[in-house]
Amino acid sequence: MLKRPATWLAAALTAVTLLFSACGLPSNQASTEGKTLRLITVLAAKSTDAHQNETAFIFNSGTVETLVGVDPQTLQIRPWLAEKWETTDAQNWTFTLRKGVKFHNGTEMTAEKVKASLENSIAVNPGIKKALRVQSIEATDQYTLKIVTETVYPALPSSLVHYNSVIVDTSAKDSKFPIGTGAFKFESFDINGEAVLVRNDNYYDGKAKLDRVVMTANSDANGRRSALQAGDADVIYRPSLDSLSALQADSTLQVDSRPGTRVYHMLYNYSGSNAALWGNEEFRKGIDALVDRESIVKDVMGGQAQVAYDVFPGDYPISPKVAAHPFSTEEALKHFEAAGLQVSDGKVTRDGQPLTLKLVTYDARPELPKIAQVVQDQARKIGIDMQIVKADNIDEYLPQNDWDLATYSLLTITRGDGSFFLNSSFGEGAAQNHGKLADPELLAKLEKYNTEADTTARTTLAKEIAQYIDTKYYNSYITAPYETSASKKTVTGWATPGNEFEFQMITKDLDIS
Repeated sequence: MLKRPATWLAAALTAVTLLFSACGLPSNQASTEGKTLRLITVLAAKSTDAHQNETAFIFNSGTVETLVGVDPQTLQIRPWLAEKWETTDAQNWTFTLRKGVKFHNGTEMTAEKVKASLENSIAVNPGIKKALRVQSIEATDQYTLKIVTETVYPALPSSLVHYNSVIVDTSAKDSKFPIGTGAFKFESFDINGEAVLVRNDNYYDGKAKLDRVVMTANSDANGRRSALQAGDADVIYRPSLDSLSALQADSTLQVDSRPGTRVYHMLYNYSGSNAALWGNEEFRKGIDALVDRESIVKDVMGGQAQVAYDVFPGDYPISPKVAAHPFSTEEALKHFEAAGLQVSDGKVTRDGQPLTLKLVTYDARPELPKIAQVVQDQARKIGIDMQIVKADNIDEYLPQNDWDLATYSLLTITRGDGSFFLNSSFGEGAAQNHGKLADPELLAKLEKYNTEADTTARTTLAKEIAQYIDTKYYNSYITAPYETSASKKTVTGWATPGNEFEFQMITKDLDIS
């Protein structure tokens, strides 16, 4: 039997050692994959179709883009895949497309391709059809698109921000993934698992710094936090507010917080069994006086929010003048008595009986049940029994109409002008008008706003509408939470989005070391 030289054994041992060393490398350092980042967001994709997916997961992935974007600093709309747009009457629009843009399959983005993409989104998504109000689309040359809306519609550019109006190559029928124009493209995509993204080396705006991204979703805030602390994620979006102090105490992590465009509020039900109460402005003022906004921001939100009194809180061009909303049980009792209820010994009754109201909330926004409890405690002091019910799916529960109040969360300062919020929450047949508020004067104001083409005049009208909603106390607007994220300190280039529906999370500037 021949003996192998000792050098052979040494070489073999070295090879095995190197093999296992390579296998032990973290995924973001493995030489075969380059730099990989792992992101956990909140809402999973419901579909791999970018035009039909009910969440913004695909848009957040940085694989797809829209004609019009939102500037993350100013919150005003800006050119994206469209270089510019023009109109003389707010009904006939001309969009000039960016040149040199290619889809992930190498096909050039032309006006015909954009036309096909928009027409597909309108055909498969009733929400987009309603939002865009398009009568016709025409590619007048290779990089020019003419869009005619059904009526005068100044909000068309801002409506094109919607994450379901992204531009994809619809001719790629055999693709399992959206073929977009973004800095990353899909390598794999399992809506029940993870999406693996790889860098698009032909991206028109420069190559991304990362080679790969593994993107997942977990609606459980504790689950997202645990994954980050265990080293199974590099970035998590929206950790729970009560976990921020613990995350900040970890020397390996960094926490980011910024003002958001969302408002936590209480909806009133104008069509339920207690519709007569909600139709009374004094009763609405009484309920609003039970909302201790300052303590909610301090104790429930941990200071990671600002007090809100109206639909557009803050210092935006569309923000109305802040009106006083006094908080006290004495103030509440004064309004309840003015509403025709009986007040005796600091207690409220209705026709001699205690007043009971059903307050529905939900856990997807963990602060909302706590806000409900704060209001419940104040109501109890004056004899009003607010029975809290937790809904598994709030948007499925509310149409059943078995409720009086609901803690809720909506983006209000959307696309710079708030038009989407105003119309979707207060317009005729509006999807988010869960309380079925019907005010002809408010609808008339909205109609005037929707047909006003002048930007300055539209801003003034939006502010007036917000002021009107506030003076009528149609709902109780309570607080505007900050948007938060947490990541390893090795992550750079991450920007916490003002909301998850108008901004990408994975960008070409994102990096990890």
